Amino acid sequence: MKEHKGPLNGIKVLSIGTSIVGPWAATLMGYLGAEVFKVEPPKGEFLRMLYPHQNKIATAYSATNLNQKSAGLNTKEEEGMNAMLGLANQADILIENFRPGVAERIGLGYETLHESNPNLVFGSSSGYGDDGPMKNLAALEPHLQAFSGMSGVTGCVDGDGQLIRFAHLDPTGAVFFCGLLMLGLIERERFGHSCWVKTSHLANAIANMNNKVSEVLLANSPSEPLGSGSSTSVPNRCYLCEDKRYIAVSCEHQSQWLGFCSALELDHLTEDERFLSNIDRVKNRDALDTILENHFHQKPSRWWSLRLNNQNVPNSFDLSFDDLEFHQQIIENNFLVEVDGEHTGPFYVGGLPWEFSKTPAKINVSIPVPGKDTEKAMKEGFENNSKNTKELTSESPEYPLKGIRVVDITQGYTGPYLSFMLAEAGAEVTKVEPIGGDWSKQLSPQTKKGTSALYESFNRNKEIIEIDIQSEDGERDFQSLLNQADILIEDWSKDSAEAIKYDYEKLKQENPKLIHYSLSAFGHHGPMKNKTGSDLVIQAMSGYLRTLGDVGEEPVRVGADVVSTCTAAMSFIAILGALYHLIQTGEGQKVSASMLGTMMALKTLQWSGFSNPDSWDGNFCKNETDGSNFGQRTKDKSIFATPSPALVEDKFYEMIKEFGMYDEFMKDEILVQNWWNSFGVGTKASHARPLWDKYLTQMSSDQVLEIFNRYEVWAVEFSNIQELINHPQIEHLGMFDSTTGQTYLRAPWKTPWGFPEIKPIKE
Repeated sequence: MKEHKGPLNGIKVLSIGTSIVGPWAATLMGYLGAEVFKVEPPKGEFLRMLYPHQNKIATAYSATNLNQKSAGLNTKEEEGMNAMLGLANQADILIENFRPGVAERIGLGYETLHESNPNLVFGSSSGYGDDGPMKNLAALEPHLQAFSGMSGVTGCVDGDGQLIRFAHLDPTGAVFFCGLLMLGLIERERFGHSCWVKTSHLANAIANMNNKVSEVLLANSPSEPLGSGSSTSVPNRCYLCEDKRYIAVSCEHQSQWLGFCSALELDHLTEDERFLSNIDRVKNRDALDTILENHFHQKPSRWWSLRLNNQNVPNSFDLSFDDLEFHQQIIENNFLVEVDGEHTGPFYVGGLPWEFSKTPAKINVSIPVPGKDTEKAMKEGFENNSKNTKELTSESPEYPLKGIRVVDITQGYTGPYLSFMLAEAGAEVTKVEPIGGDWSKQLSPQTKKGTSALYESFNRNKEIIEIDIQSEDGERDFQSLLNQADILIEDWSKDSAEAIKYDYEKLKQENPKLIHYSLSAFGHHGPMKNKTGSDLVIQAMSGYLRTLGDVGEEPVRVGADVVSTCTAAMSFIAILGALYHLIQTGEGQKVSASMLGTMMALKTLQWSGFSNPDSWDGNFCKNETDGSNFGQRTKDKSIFATPSPALVEDKFYEMIKEFGMYDEFMKDEILVQNWWNSFGVGTKASHARPLWDKYLTQMSSDQVLEIFNRYEVWAVEFSNIQELINHPQIEHLGMFDSTTGQTYLRAPWKTPWGFPEIKPIKE
């Protein structure tokens, strides 16, 4: 039997990154079949030391370095540097996520490596960007949540912004980074231009909030926390039921609203002038919520869920890891996978977020010992140690997807955002809408053009046409588009009439080179395969609501629609993988991804931490019983601060003397014993919060930041989106484009080929 290999089979990746963003980007490429060599100092990178541990190694390290060979090289010594340069000379892609200038300083910069290996795609992901006043600051996950404005849209109504209690921006940063590296590879293969592609943790954080940023830019709408609610549609939140359990429910378009009212036997609401349209319901949110809160409280959650399912209204419960581990939908789609390693023992990771019909991705179920392949790196290098000698051109680069034709028949957020990113890379996108248009036009807030900010932002630079694909004429026109297309993007339910009529096996008879991408909410297998989902519902089911809010209180969602954004970014990787395979072989294929699968994969760090570690700090992983973290309050705004490795105990005490809190701090034995963890995230930080508040609220944020920085404490201010847009650092990211008289958010990358000119949606 012929062995099917991943779409990146034959590609060699050298990963010299640290922490999560660089290493997990490399892991994703390993899933796709690339050969990945991870190189770090002989004693290992700092991520190995974080808790929780298995066999004295961080579960986070093991989970983010799957499918990789591991070598420890001392690049300060000639032998180690020569081995590193040898690997770089063989590689197709290099991944680094150091601060700007570090790679150059240690002799591994782009210019140096490109001279000896002109075929190398060099990828950099810095913290705050490669230029600007903050370029050298540390950019840990909580800092980015605070500074990017994500915490400013997340939290209880009228409350402080909240931090997600587990890593979200780190793994999603890796996803966006991986997609950018794939673009660099496509650019090399199609146009013979090897290049240096750049992104940043901050840029990727902003991309996570694309819908919220667009609301500010295009509709001048405030960015504020809404608890479990949504700024785009109502009802779209969690409701407390008779059994004291919350149910997450979303109605994003009118048909769902009608089904919702039928399920709840509240049909009279469909004729209430206050609630006729989604825009009306958003304006009268409080009145409608009062009615619904009282109604949901009359029956148990399971009662409501069954009735809502009958009307195909998106809903879910707030599930824990214990719920998910044995959930049929999770099992049938392999969204949780147990891996094993000789230095770790078994632990869980999120399963593969994609399916490929011809080039299946694969998770390596055996984890190598860190440094196991050092000798191999010193003597041989990659398994395929031949050097890529592809003929390159010195001409100016083209858009990587120039000439690639995309047909997008999806509505809403996820699919249109996916085709938006393809258009940002130069693809020709035709968006096919039903007669009357995409339902997302009716979301809130509305722009001056009379359409939603989300729709206007995500559907620019596309040709938009309306076709009834079930009619005779519509079927003919749609089929004609598909026959000329390179990529089809659809989100039909698996057993729908559309999915049956336009099945891939039928389409490839007319167009064998077609890449047919299929999006689902809950996965393409299992009892929920045909169910409709939403951002809130998938956040609930994947356990995201467990990382916000306070126990016993109403659940809190991540304020930005991260499920849709991240699923689009993960799907972007899959489509580019299939495209690379097409370039090499001339073969198209079917590619599938899901919203739930993406979020389960993104929580790999958390799943690994649940897997019986031999040492951990109680709630560090599950974090479902301690209060939310809001940073440190000052006189004018909150900041977030964590100790750097350079902060020793004596210096810490000098610092708190400057804050005036030394005497009171020393009276608390818990704080004295845990001084390192008295600020930042965790239970000890929550314990210390009243004391920090007492003294820091007497000072301005600038004063507090100055003291923290002097003592090498990593600290940033909490920002909202309005403040962030005008921040001096943002200008250097190159993500905001105002050339059309209206400001739009661009994709989170810097490349030699730039961006296509913005073409707004025609009025």
